Amino acid sequence: MDNINQLRKKLLASIRNADYQYGLFSEGDKVLLGISGGKDSVVMLELLATYRKFPGKDFSLTAIHLDFGFPEVDFTPIKKLSEQLNIPYITYEAKEVYKILQDNRNAVTGLLPCSICSRMRKAIINKAAQNLGYKKVAFAHHMDDAIETLFMNMTHGARIATFEPKMFLANAKIEFIRPLINAREEQIARYVKLAALPVCKNSCGNDKMTQRTAFKDFLTKYYKTYPDSYSNFACMLSNYDSFQLFFDKYGIHPGHGLEIKKCFTAKDMLDVAKISKIDMQDENYDAEGFVYYLLRKNSIPIAYMKIKEDLQNFNLVICSLHVVDGIQGTDIQKFVDIFEKNYSMKHVPRQISFVGQKHVELIKECGYVLENEKYVKSITKAMKI
Repeated sequence: MDNINQLRKKLLASIRNADYQYGLFSEGDKVLLGISGGKDSVVMLELLATYRKFPGKDFSLTAIHLDFGFPEVDFTPIKKLSEQLNIPYITYEAKEVYKILQDNRNAVTGLLPCSICSRMRKAIINKAAQNLGYKKVAFAHHMDDAIETLFMNMTHGARIATFEPKMFLANAKIEFIRPLINAREEQIARYVKLAALPVCKNSCGNDKMTQRTAFKDFLTKYYKTYPDSYSNFACMLSNYDSFQLFFDKYGIHPGHGLEIKKCFTAKDMLDVAKISKIDMQDENYDAEGFVYYLLRKNSIPIAYMKIKEDLQNFNLVICSLHVVDGIQGTDIQKFVDIFEKNYSMKHVPRQISFVGQKHVELIKECGYVLENEKYVKSITKAMKI
């Protein structure tokens, strides 16, 4: 078993590797460290105090604790540790959160709602970062968290997804990073004990009783049965060469040789470029929040829509509709209709708006009505394809 120095070197190496893979830190960064008081965030605090001194990593750190008003939690030892590491420590009060969580407590289990807590935590850390003038926030999620989130989303959300090592929020203009993403939880737990780091016990009442705990226990047994599975899962999350599922290759086929699909592959985007007759460098196809839907007929690209998704409010904007000359309006109507139905099965938007300048008559034939200089259609329930 590793001694404390060996373990510390491994954890610092995991941060360095994550930084190399995902570009987490830049020279001159001002980074706000989200400190929950648990083992993960305390280890992140202690290790980044050293990593900031690595060659070419001249960035500054500030620790922030969001005080949600939970009872009987003393953060004094963590504040002292932060001060010993020459890292400023801020307590940001948001005590209304605990009352809101209590008001929404599950009447059967007595547990506080984790989903509400998670959403409020993200909103408040965004607000705190903006108020304090920080553009980068670090969370202490590790690889075990990422794998557990993957399994939870597959099981309960019907999607293959986990959080990202680095994520930029365009609206808030804040970047979230996860420096411990390549670290294992058992390494972090051992390091806390060997280094005698202070940890605050969770007082929310949900500790060890959440869905995440159930998946953690399941995966612990799974790893014992299949020892290589953890490293394979970890590799899988960044192994795009072996990514092979249905959605990237196949769209919806409503008949008459039509295929409608969300653009994922390079071939899809090349077909989009063929339709628009412009060089792909002339438009930012990877711009934040834009999605492309493509229509092919007998394998030939004939139309596409550029979509702006407002995931928070479940609204959509059709920014543009491009159609090859001579294409029948009925094919385009089918394109728009299937797009609306497919999207409504995942999210029921309050409205879909069309703000493009071309093919307005086609959009009107699809049921869109002019309101405040844009064409609008409301969808209130999921529609069957």
